[in-house]
Amino acid sequence: MSNRLPSSLASPISGGIKTAIHLVLFTSCLATGLFAQSDAGATLNGTVADPSGAFVAGAKVTIKSTETGFTRTMDTTGAGLYSFNRIPVSKYDITVEMSGFKTIQQKAIPVSVGSVVTLDLRLEIGQASETISVTGESPVIETTRTNTATTVSSRQILELPVNGRNFIDFTTLTPGVVKDPTRSGDLSFGGQRGPNNSVLIDGADSNNLFYGQATGRTGFRPYAFSEDAVQEFQVNANSFPAEVGRASGGVVNAITRSGTNQLHGTAFEFYRDKGLNANTLLNNNRGLVKSPYHFNQFGGTLGGPIKKDKLFFFLSYDAQRNLQSQIVIPNIAPNAAQLPVFSKYLTPYNIGLKNDVGLVKVDWNASDKDRFTLRYNLSRYTGINQESFGAGIAQEHSGNNEVNTDNIAAVYTRSIGTNMVFEGRFNFVQDKQPGFANTTGPEVAITNGVTFGANNFSPRFTNTRAKQPIGNLTYVRGRHTYKMGFDFNFVNADNYFPGFFAGGYTYASYDAFINNTPLNFRQAFPGTGAEFPQSHPNVKEYALFVQDSWRATERLTLNYGVRYDFFQYGQPTFKNPNAQLAAANLRTDQIPTDAKNLAPRVGFAYRATQSDRVVIRGGYGIYYSRTPGLLLSTAILNNGFASQTYLVTANLPTYPNVLKAAPTGIVFPDIYVTDPNFKTGRTQQFSLQTEIAVGKQASVTIGYLGVNGSHLTRTRDINLFPSIATAGFICASPTSTLPCNTGTPTTYYRHVAATPGGNTPARPNGSFGRISLFDSGGNSIYHGGFVQFQRRFSQRFQLQTSYTWSKVLDTTPDGTSVVPGNAGDDSKVAQDTLLPNLDRGPGQADIRHKFVFSGIWDISYANSLSNNVAKQILNHWQLSLISQALSGRAYQEIASGDAGNDGNQSNDRAPGLGRNTYRGPEFATVDVRLTKELTLHERIKLRLIGEVFNLPNRANITGINTTHYAFSGGSYRPLATYGAVTAVGDPRIAQLALKIVF
Repeated sequence: MSNRLPSSLASPISGGIKTAIHLVLFTSCLATGLFAQSDAGATLNGTVADPSGAFVAGAKVTIKSTETGFTRTMDTTGAGLYSFNRIPVSKYDITVEMSGFKTIQQKAIPVSVGSVVTLDLRLEIGQASETISVTGESPVIETTRTNTATTVSSRQILELPVNGRNFIDFTTLTPGVVKDPTRSGDLSFGGQRGPNNSVLIDGADSNNLFYGQATGRTGFRPYAFSEDAVQEFQVNANSFPAEVGRASGGVVNAITRSGTNQLHGTAFEFYRDKGLNANTLLNNNRGLVKSPYHFNQFGGTLGGPIKKDKLFFFLSYDAQRNLQSQIVIPNIAPNAAQLPVFSKYLTPYNIGLKNDVGLVKVDWNASDKDRFTLRYNLSRYTGINQESFGAGIAQEHSGNNEVNTDNIAAVYTRSIGTNMVFEGRFNFVQDKQPGFANTTGPEVAITNGVTFGANNFSPRFTNTRAKQPIGNLTYVRGRHTYKMGFDFNFVNADNYFPGFFAGGYTYASYDAFINNTPLNFRQAFPGTGAEFPQSHPNVKEYALFVQDSWRATERLTLNYGVRYDFFQYGQPTFKNPNAQLAAANLRTDQIPTDAKNLAPRVGFAYRATQSDRVVIRGGYGIYYSRTPGLLLSTAILNNGFASQTYLVTANLPTYPNVLKAAPTGIVFPDIYVTDPNFKTGRTQQFSLQTEIAVGKQASVTIGYLGVNGSHLTRTRDINLFPSIATAGFICASPTSTLPCNTGTPTTYYRHVAATPGGNTPARPNGSFGRISLFDSGGNSIYHGGFVQFQRRFSQRFQLQTSYTWSKVLDTTPDGTSVVPGNAGDDSKVAQDTLLPNLDRGPGQADIRHKFVFSGIWDISYANSLSNNVAKQILNHWQLSLISQALSGRAYQEIASGDAGNDGNQSNDRAPGLGRNTYRGPEFATVDVRLTKELTLHERIKLRLIGEVFNLPNRANITGINTTHYAFSGGSYRPLATYGAVTAVGDPRIAQLALKIVF
């Protein structure tokens, strides 16, 4: 493949601009290759005015961290503006000096990650030797911020209860964010799917670009960064600036902790066992006792100075051990006559994990102009029977898997003069993810029954290595703060994925298996001389941006900019010579690139009152998303040459045999191609909100969020003839045999069969089975209104609560459906893939109502007691809790049996129904933590912690059997198991912990 940029991109960055980029990149790499990573872009700014209100130019403004001694100085511009950008999260003393005026000192101003703290200061006439010292807090409202963002503080991360201690779970406390139900661990921002988000750690990319998830597949796996190592993070839900990209959904911007001038550390142990838990709803309904369950998490942190005010270190270690039992109870259980054949597949088995996470970080204030940081984080995860598990999955269908991640981040920050800052970064992320199989041999999937045999994708591995150089320059002049820079990310990937190489049988029932009458058989083969099943879906990501923050007036701030993204994909090496493919301009040797990804951003913040108590802010922008590497890998391999996957419906092998060679005759391989007009997925985001200060510590925000998605990726089989209306019947009873010739008449749509009355679709291109097209025709629309109340910690308590009303409509976009015949992947595509927009309906993340509440309350009201024993017992308690209530998620009512006759058993809806018309029950939970702190020494505290998750022991249903009908011969038989609960969230779980803090 060519390493040259396309001419449409090469032209704009040629000549002098190209030379400038190379210079900045060289400087960045030279600095960061030796040293370190910044704390992700906090800003402290404002104006300096005289007593009359006139702006003062040339005033000397100095900030100094009270924790590390980090110092920076600048002179106010001709418009009286000062702006300290890219400063570490800390508390700062700010000093303003100007001849003819008294010196002003404001103490201990907290600055959080991604925040824009604005302090407008007014001088008093007098001698510079006279000092006015004020101890204050940062304003409760960020008066110049234009994007929709919520900060989760260090106190919230460390003191709120969270089941599993994964810091990313706190993102759901913010408006517009819910868990994406399609794939475990994913989040949905503004109705967008999980792969459309981005996680930044210490200002650099921390994503696995193959799977489209956070590094280490955080969420799907436990976590890649310890909760105790995360200082705080910001959730950017809408309208974020041009500097941030490669996400059409939202961005989580987290920073890790650093050492300070004071030695500090922790040691902790969290423990839970089945004896502390309630039994599950499913166990109670089936008369079963509590399943084996054991959970243990332990670790600690240590940070402090190597040299005061200059050099600091921070260390963290976190380990988790989790073991529980998977009960195997499929939707339809075998009867007494069938049980001897299948009982061995219904045996419970252990699932669990081992996770070890470590972090080392060094910060160096080399001078008052230069700062370096170096951080290394590793995670080592083993999932026990985590390859495939569930109520209908036998143990032999599973296997262990691993995630081994190394994350190295470095940054150099340089102050140039008094009004310019350069920052250069370098980030390296390595992610190795092997998966293993418990057995060999073909997969067996019984419709609505148990699945056993080797799963269709293991053993496997996916290894990625990403190198990310970043450079940016910030310049303050007049009323403007300009920023420009580049962000490149080069990803090399090795993917070994033997989908269906061991073969896979599908049976309509248990008796069909016993009688050896499968519905179909699927098997894949390598092409002659091909490297399959290994691919290298490499990606080179280029981004340039420029933006400006303009204090247009004393009350109005405008933020605007533009970003350019280009994604260069590793190309397939083989062009399938099929003439019909060529006539349709479908090439298996090309994955088109989109060179027109220009992303303008604009926002405003207006102080509606002179006292800064009311701010109106809004924004608009275009945002581009990444294409997951698993889609690219499939396009590279599944071209009918490197890989040949066949669906066999006649002359099938006899279980457990598989084919020794690719079949011939009327059986043809499935292939994947990319639409020649493939575009980068994108959204238009827009927001409008009003924030009102309530006293000095709290605020209320009323806001609207809109997200309009277009060119969203999806998969659809285009090798079909148009479906035609067909008359059928809905049987009256679950006991009806199929087909039934009486009942309620219905009309369904069915693709033309290859033979009259047959159940195999006719294919316009007779050389292939499915021709799955990766296209970019999906779209979505999200509207959300929210009310949020925030009270920062003061007078012993802190609150954050919000209510969101939202609606998501889309046309089934999904960039992860890549294995034909895999039930999970097949269920993600439209019912009629030739007319996919007919699937427009509620999106998977359509949660209409969402209420969240979190609070922390320090209970220490016994200071006046004279009895020291009573004072120790009654003082130093803390109560914290998180409560969430969400309306039911949307489900699709399914008819098994391939009524549409497209070879897909998982995408046909019940007759007469639109997509996602079934609503599941509401979700509600309360998680509580109670802490008692004891003083062991002047600087050593012992915390005794008790946590209860799902305090009311509510059975929150997470899985429902939505297969309403079984289809055969033009008739739909209702199933007695329709609507049955298949999965439930955790019951009440108690956890005990000890934590030493010093």
